Amino acid sequence: MNNKILGFSGIFLATGLLLAGCGNEKQAMDHETMQGSGKPTVDVKVDIPAKTMENQKVVFKATAVENQKAVNLEDVTFEVWKADEKEADHQKFKAALKKTGTYQAEAKLAEGEYEGLYHINDKKGLHHMDKISFVVMDHSHEASSEKKTSTHEHAHDTVDGLSVHYMGAKKMTAGAKLPLSFHVFLNEKPLQADVQVEVIEPGVEKHTYVPLTKKADQYVGEVSLTRPGNTTIRLHVENDQLHHHQDQTVLVQK
Repeated sequence: MNNKILGFSGIFLATGLLLAGCGNEKQAMDHETMQGSGKPTVDVKVDIPAKTMENQKVVFKATAVENQKAVNLEDVTFEVWKADEKEADHQKFKAALKKTGTYQAEAKLAEGEYEGLYHINDKKGLHHMDKISFVVMDHSHEASSEKKTSTHEHAHDTVDGLSVHYMGAKKMTAGAKLPLSFHVFLNEKPLQADVQVEVIEPGVEKHTYVPLTKKADQYVGEVSLTRPGNTTIRLHVENDQLHHHQDQTVLVQK
């Protein structure tokens, strides 16, 4: 009799461990696939810079619209971790409401490649989450290298009298050609310089450099973008007097 009781107890214990194991496996699978419990009832656009300098804050943004009208959500939170440290504690940043339908969170993060999720709770109690990824970079070594290899002073921030205007699209479909066009003026006159763009796609370690051609008062070219997400188009303008760069974000959709 006691042997039978022990036998049944062993069965129940094994069954309980099996169910617990299945539960843990399902939780891990859900976290790996980054699937939420459903789509929000409103249209929500999330914007995170693909690349950020280490000494700058990473700015997370979300905007919510329903029937072409900005609406508020119950909660917006960004959860991030280093891509090579998935088991480490995750950092969470709750976004603050800036104006109707617009949320923003900021974070100072160390250099590295990051993965994460954004979490959205709408007013009807539906929770939704999806993947995010971005890179925090340290460019200090580039600045010191340039000083060693050039006798000219390179200005990477603000150049007096320099005006740059991007005239290309800010949204495109993955795989399509993106025409690029920039106005580059110095003291209100077209600037003669070597101009190229550095293409920084999400999750792609190797950057692509594409030279632009001067046409009238514009610098023009074309790039192909294949990775969905926020791609950074970094313009480099260089001659014997200056070296300037600035970023333009392009949303690539599937």
